[in-house]
Amino acid sequence: MASRNKAFTLIELLAVIAIISILAGFVYTGAEKAIEKAKVTKTRSTIDSLATALFNFERDMGSYDADVGNEKMPVGELKNDQDRIKLVRILTGKEMMPDGSFQIARDIREDQRWNGPYLDPKPKELTPKLVSRFKPGQLVDAWGNPLMIRIKYESYDKMMRYRPDSFEVWSWGPNETDEIKESGSGDDITNWE
Repeated sequence: MASRNKAFTLIELLAVIAIISILAGFVYTGAEKAIEKAKVTKTRSTIDSLATALFNFERDMGSYDADVGNEKMPVGELKNDQDRIKLVRILTGKEMMPDGSFQIARDIREDQRWNGPYLDPKPKELTPKLVSRFKPGQLVDAWGNPLMIRIKYESYDKMMRYRPDSFEVWSWGPNETDEIKESGSGDDITNWE
């Protein structure tokens, strides 16, 4: 009797490679969906933290547009980097330096009404130094885009002055496109839904 060769044939080897490739595709797709879901959850958490910080700031200061130290809280839609950086400075009592380190904002911390910090973002929640198309020191979503913020004027105070009384915070979401302005829907993540 002739002895049979115990090596794999080319067909058997290709079949095993095909099966492993299919299984790897399933694992990759599942992992990709889980990562995307985690980013949405992380962004929602950051938005909720900012909303809580704004509520607490308004409670202590009496208004969303209060003067704090040498700063005035920006109101309306915070469209530019400077306004979003100022918001983080007011809520944290710190400012990000060009090298990425933080320095205490003494003028804010010395204000008697200020009981912060209202927000204590982790480094990954702020735009990093020199690696972003946005200026450092802004709150960002899990995709690295700054959170969009609008402090709305909707009511009169006791002196019949129009005053800000609510706010909206949103992220562009996974597709990194601001669909709130375009269609009012899409995958944007908001604090009002």
